[in-house]
Amino acid sequence: MAYMRHLQNEPAGENDPSVPSNLSTLIGDHAASESGCALVEHGHRVLLGLSGKEPKDPSGPTGLLAAILTNEIPAEENLGVYGLLLDAKGHIQTDLRILKRPGDGLLAETEPEGARAAAEILGRYAPFSRVKLEDLSASGESPWSTLGLYGPGAGEALRQSLGETPKLAEHQTAEITPPGSDSPLLVAGVARPVAGYDLIGPAPVLREARELLRNAGAVAASPQAYEAARVEEGVPRFGVDLTPDNFPGEAGILDRAVSFAKGCYPGQETVARMHYRGHPNRALYRLSVEVAQLGEGGVPEAGTRITQGDKEVGLLTSLSPLGDGAALGYLHRKADTASPLDAAGAPVRALEAV
Repeated sequence: MAYMRHLQNEPAGENDPSVPSNLSTLIGDHAASESGCALVEHGHRVLLGLSGKEPKDPSGPTGLLAAILTNEIPAEENLGVYGLLLDAKGHIQTDLRILKRPGDGLLAETEPEGARAAAEILGRYAPFSRVKLEDLSASGESPWSTLGLYGPGAGEALRQSLGETPKLAEHQTAEITPPGSDSPLLVAGVARPVAGYDLIGPAPVLREARELLRNAGAVAASPQAYEAARVEEGVPRFGVDLTPDNFPGEAGILDRAVSFAKGCYPGQETVARMHYRGHPNRALYRLSVEVAQLGEGGVPEAGTRITQGDKEVGLLTSLSPLGDGAALGYLHRKADTASPLDAAGAPVRALEAV
């Protein structure tokens, strides 16, 4: 329940006076019980709609993604997937969460750092599949956004505020319409870094849902709390831990982002060769920066080189905004992970590969 510790204690934002400065005021000692859940705004994420022919049609949105995505789109009508778009040499250009919209094509969600690459790559292939590509995040007066509802009590809060919702596996979706609204929201199951749901749809409808959820007991948490949970759980984020300098095999995401049974996609040969014939030169690790031993220099920043003796053996990519020393970073395969490491004078311990 590490994530609930973060969602309890992290300030929820100075710009919202209605949010308590300490979430434990509302969740208290019952954070790990079935009554604990928190709301997190993900307004920075970019949402791209893919529509055209029926989603199952080979020449429609699913056919387009089958040709370029590293993962296979599930056959189930409401089950999506997480995958990557690569260049011809196998470098990660962006990651995507693909969600199915009932009767209305697919939804691709990405981080802002990967939005340009996603739009360029999808736009390059869309005309051949007769697919319409639309940036829903920039759709006029009602841009689409994502609102997270996480914690053990997320399902109950959703039921009380928005009506019955089936239990959803990760990337599985359902539509619900908030009471008093004419517009439905897409609800997606989430497993990591915090279990719960993501609600996706036009901003005005999300605002209505947010108020209903708060009335049902959900409390607001800051993006910093979510970021702390992400780092501690070892979930890499594109633009920070995943960049165009990285291969999928380095980042510990092959099991959830790559299918080795599907047909061709750009960069497939490199991904398969690295997986079957050898080991990547570096790997992403969960790290601990020994905060208690730091001097006046404080916690090192993301981008700081990791050394061992007089050799450079890695790079810090993410640090928890809570300042508790939780971090992610790449280590060279020749680094001795059982021996002391250093980042700009800060002692570092390797915990485990993600």
